[in-house]
Amino acid sequence: MASITEHTYPQIVWRNRTKKLWNPIQRKALKNRPEERVRLRIIEALVQAGWSQHRISTEEAIGELGDTSMRTDIICYTQQFEPRLLIECKAEHVPISAKTAEQVARYNQKVGAPYLLMTNGVSDYWYAIENGSKKVRELDSRPDLLDTEQTKPQYSLDDWKARGFWGDKASPDLRGWLEDLLPALWLDDDASIRFLSFSNGPSDVDLNHYYRVSSVAKDRRLAITTINTAFGGNRMIIILNEEDENKAVLEINLDVLFEDKKGNTSLYSRKGIRTFHLSKHIDLMSVDTVQEIVEQVDQLFAEHVD
Repeated sequence: MASITEHTYPQIVWRNRTKKLWNPIQRKALKNRPEERVRLRIIEALVQAGWSQHRISTEEAIGELGDTSMRTDIICYTQQFEPRLLIECKAEHVPISAKTAEQVARYNQKVGAPYLLMTNGVSDYWYAIENGSKKVRELDSRPDLLDTEQTKPQYSLDDWKARGFWGDKASPDLRGWLEDLLPALWLDDDASIRFLSFSNGPSDVDLNHYYRVSSVAKDRRLAITTINTAFGGNRMIIILNEEDENKAVLEINLDVLFEDKKGNTSLYSRKGIRTFHLSKHIDLMSVDTVQEIVEQVDQLFAEHVD
């Protein structure tokens, strides 16, 4: 079934100009790894659904298996601090398999939770341990553990900042614009959201982030995001992908754009780097919908890249 992590995003922090994930349970910065992102998204979803952060444990040592030390991904406890739910997380690109189920069931022999969850942040698999036995039964629906009425997180503008979607240097006008844009960009039920990783980028901005991917034509897609920089700056990044190849990157310096200064946008492609004033091509500040942004930027790419 669909994952409870839908519409949730992990918190990030900057350490020595490097983007890190923030674990609110352990209260420490971690490397930005795929499995860690899924684990933090699950924690985010649990807290949004009403589970107390103080009753969630991560990386708990539960004994040895041969020469290997066993550690759980997540254990959720009751108010009496009895294990209620054991969760095993895999990276989004890793399918959940019978081997994964065997692993979490083996771990649960040490934990003793009545419910199990295996997830890769895309699909969730729920299990129940039958009373008085070790038999694991797969469930057709989520157990009655969470507040299922709240289907989307209630993110404030500061919450979006904590998740790396904007930075401290944003002006009041830019903040107002982002306050309208971010929910439309990231909480849309029909949007395709993916975390995209890049070994290197055309500029000094860390492009590794969540993107909304839109198909604009056959084998032609645009990936769009807003991100903060290590120094609190604000960028909108839009990537043109054709036939599974990234053809161009549009980097909009939102801070400079909202000050109406020239040279606020850079277009990187095989033709080189072109810097220009975006308002001569797109009046981004007056665009009402995400779809309008996609359509107008696709036209810009068509005119200057294709």
